[in-house]
Amino acid sequence: MSDAPAAKDTGPFEEQRQIYKLLSQETRHLILQHTLAHPTHLPSLDELAYLIPKNKAAIRDQLQVLDEANIFDRYDHPPNEDSRDLPSQFYGLSEHGVSVLDEYNYLRGLPVARAVYDNTRLSEKAQRHRDAPRPDLPTPVDQALAIEEATDTPNVDRIERYLRQEKPSSRTVANQVEIVTALYENDIGPDHDGIKRSDLSDTVAGSPECRPETALDQLSDVDLVERVTPSGPDIFAISERLDEIVNGQVTEEAETNIDALIAHIDDELQSVELDDEAAELDGSRAMAAEPSIALADGAGRTVRSILATEFDVAPEAVPEYLRSESPIDRLNAAIDAIESSREVTQSEEYGRIVFVHQAYRYRLTDRAVELLS
Repeated sequence: MSDAPAAKDTGPFEEQRQIYKLLSQETRHLILQHTLAHPTHLPSLDELAYLIPKNKAAIRDQLQVLDEANIFDRYDHPPNEDSRDLPSQFYGLSEHGVSVLDEYNYLRGLPVARAVYDNTRLSEKAQRHRDAPRPDLPTPVDQALAIEEATDTPNVDRIERYLRQEKPSSRTVANQVEIVTALYENDIGPDHDGIKRSDLSDTVAGSPECRPETALDQLSDVDLVERVTPSGPDIFAISERLDEIVNGQVTEEAETNIDALIAHIDDELQSVELDDEAAELDGSRAMAAEPSIALADGAGRTVRSILATEFDVAPEAVPEYLRSESPIDRLNAAIDAIESSREVTQSEEYGRIVFVHQAYRYRLTDRAVELLS
């Protein structure tokens, strides 16, 4: 089932939430980033599979979701069909997709994404696919994705003098200058939403002795870089089972996972066929029997017995305990206990609910732009 936004008038806030969900799912987000970074913005499926740590089927499924949402199109190049070594199908943004990404500020990161791609080592096959003939993008898409060449040179000397004046004892001036220059060249100024520290680290090599956060803190102290909080929720609740953000549905998702965990516990009480020597019967085989909770746990460590020990309750009381107060805490504690044991294996039908803070973003201040101009 597609998880693309529903085609109905749900209001601007709900539409924004649905678009964010569509673009932020891990695999789709990586597809978008690698497509923006690609020299032609038209990667093949094999190129995406090389760059994204997912199997082809998962990537193909998410490409279909993006296609159904009219964010992506498939672009065919029939002349390549007769060649075993060249792809004939490529994937890229549609005109609507470019419009959506522009509205949500994805296109501002094009120079950074390209710089990361240009420094990525490709396999022989990925390079062959990258260089393969392919169709042209529609003119509006191609123009929107064009990276403009910088027409002005930042005044690096002025920035360096300023830093040495403000922080004469600093040993990271060279790294600070490199960071400020990279932000300026990628137009990450006062009106920008900012860039995450991890993305900046991919762009700026820096000195191995200098941690990026140290240089950024020092630049913030002298009012050349400011740290900004992204719009939207401060914390994202993520379901490991779904690999999706579940803000607004946290309790329901936790209860769904607990139900699946209890079903896993109940599966341990499935019927067993007793051996001839273990049953006092005249027949050649014993009838199938339902083991008791005590028998199931006595036969070896089970999920039920592990959780009974973890929560200090009787084995038969484990399901009721899991369904009592604080479903998120008890779900996560139960999974921690299961994963710490080497005697049982967690089912894929349930997972933790984890909470992730939005990463701060960084951008140049007005003072930095003035000094560089």
